Amino acid sequence: MQIFANLLHDETFKIVVGAPGNEPLVIKFIEMLLPGKKIRELTNLDKENHGAVLSDKNTTFDLFCTSEEGEQFIVEMQFSGQATFKERMLVYATYPIRAQMDKRLKEIEKQTSWDEEAAETSGRKPDKMYYGLHPIYVISLLNFSLRHENNEALDEGMISRYSIRNDRNGELMTDALHFIFLELGRLGLRKRDSAKCKTPLQKMAYSLKYMHELGAVPAGFDDEFQRMLYKASELTGMTQEQRRQYDRAMTTKIDIIAQQDYAREEGLAEGLKRGQRKGRQEEREIIINKMRDYGLTRETIDAIMR
Repeated sequence: MQIFANLLHDETFKIVVGAPGNEPLVIKFIEMLLPGKKIRELTNLDKENHGAVLSDKNTTFDLFCTSEEGEQFIVEMQFSGQATFKERMLVYATYPIRAQMDKRLKEIEKQTSWDEEAAETSGRKPDKMYYGLHPIYVISLLNFSLRHENNEALDEGMISRYSIRNDRNGELMTDALHFIFLELGRLGLRKRDSAKCKTPLQKMAYSLKYMHELGAVPAGFDDEFQRMLYKASELTGMTQEQRRQYDRAMTTKIDIIAQQDYAREEGLAEGLKRGQRKGRQEEREIIINKMRDYGLTRETIDAIMR
C-alpha cells in the first residue's frame, strides 16, 4: 500500500505542498535552495486553487508566494524535459514583474494630491513611475537533467543558479531576477541508496524522487524539513477533498503518460514498417537491375516481378 504522495507532478506537488497550513514547509524549502536567505513569513500563499493566477493572461503557477519583505517566489515542478524549458521559465518571470508594475500604476492613478512631507520621506513622487522591483525567484524542481557546458555550473552536482550578470566579469546587473533549478535527474542514487545521502540537499532530492515508493521515512531523515515534508505527504493525513484532488490529478497524469507511451510505440512500429517497405523496394530494384544486365526485356521482367 502506498504511504506517501507522489510529488513529481505539478498538480500533485501543489496539492500537497501548497495545502493550507504548509507555509512553514514552503519557507524551509525555499531557504534550503537559497543559502543565506531567511524568510520570516509568507504573506501570500494561494490556498484556494493551489496555484496563483497572475495577470489577465490566466497564467497558473504551482506555487506563488510573497515574503514579508516583498520578495516573490515562483515554485514549479517539472516532470519531463522540454526543448524550450529555460525560455518558458523566463516568460514566467515576466508575470510578477508586470504585476508589480501594474500595481504601481494603479497607485499613481489613484493619487489625487501630493504631500510634500511624504515626498521628502520616501524620496520619490508617486506621480512618477518608479521601476524598482522586489526580487523575484523562479525555483524549478526538475525530474530530469539540463545541459551544461561542464559540471562547474552545478552546486552539489545537481543545482544550477542563474541571474543577470555582465558577460565579461560576472558583475551583477540587478538583484531583481534569479533562477534556481534543482535537477533531480542528477541525483545518481537509487531507491535503496538512502543511506548514501549525506547533505540536506541530497536528502531533499532523494525524498522528492522516491518518497512515493517508500514504506517509511528513511533512517537519518529526521531534520525539521524532512519531518514536515513526510508529514504533509502522508496519504492518510489528507482531507477528503485534498485526497479527491490528488487521486484525480494522478489519474490524469497516468492517462497522459499512457497516451504518450502508446503514441511512442505506434511511432516506432510505423517507422519499422516504413523501413521494411523501403528495404523491400530497394531489394526489388536491385533484382530488376540484375535482370536488365542479363539482357531480359522489360516485358519479361514485368512478368517475373508480378
